Amino acid sequence: MKRYIYGGIRPNDGDYVFDYLYNLPDDIIELSPPQLFRSSIRNHIYWFGYMFKDSVSSKQRTDFIHYIKDIGDHTISDHELTQFIELPLGELDKRISMYDLDCFVYPVSKRSKLVSKMISVIGDYTSHETKRTSFELVKKAPTEIDFDWELLEMDTADDINKYNQMKRYAEEHIIPAIRELDYFSLAKNVKPKYRKYIMNYLGFSDDRELEKFSKMQGSNILVIDDINTSGSTLNEILRILNKVNRDCNIYVYTLIGNFKTA
Repeated sequence: MKRYIYGGIRPNDGDYVFDYLYNLPDDIIELSPPQLFRSSIRNHIYWFGYMFKDSVSSKQRTDFIHYIKDIGDHTISDHELTQFIELPLGELDKRISMYDLDCFVYPVSKRSKLVSKMISVIGDYTSHETKRTSFELVKKAPTEIDFDWELLEMDTADDINKYNQMKRYAEEHIIPAIRELDYFSLAKNVKPKYRKYIMNYLGFSDDRELEKFSKMQGSNILVIDDINTSGSTLNEILRILNKVNRDCNIYVYTLIGNFKTA
């Protein structure tokens, strides 16, 4: 039986109320702490985070994401944001000891301060006295971004017309448009149904970092990301990490998102 911790987050005249005491009908967020979703394909991967209620509209979701990302007229206070990040950490710590983590991995984006705040809060939560390695996955140049043609072929194996249509559109529009960009954003530059096929847009900052991560055999890795909607960015991160080092335990902490094992 699914059990929810009280979210207590509800809209209030362009702002939001955070009380964490009660679940009310007009709440937009629920935290699902007992649900750690394990992948049956990759090695020991778990997904964790807040969930929007099914009744919440796309606009409400976008408005709240902008709110916690400090975008727009109304923004969340530092104290409230810290509490919002800490609550899932306490539940995650019951399943995996946060003090046993060996390193953090997170994507770097010049357009979001939220990941940096999450890393700061996690550092405070797990004690600054504990030394851990951190790896930043950086955006690659748009000219290096590629398309997973094999995955597209597998997904459309029973519909050759769909395959040809999507392949043609990707070849003639998506990839050329991406490679002309100065800065690539998966959410802004690619239609949702094509996002899962975009690859090689993230990577380690240099070969030394890649080699360092490859040697962390048997380590406990926490992947940190702020918003997971389609799962495409997390899938790209996990693909990169597993390609470099398959002998590690990977846990994922996403602040808000869908739970989809990969």
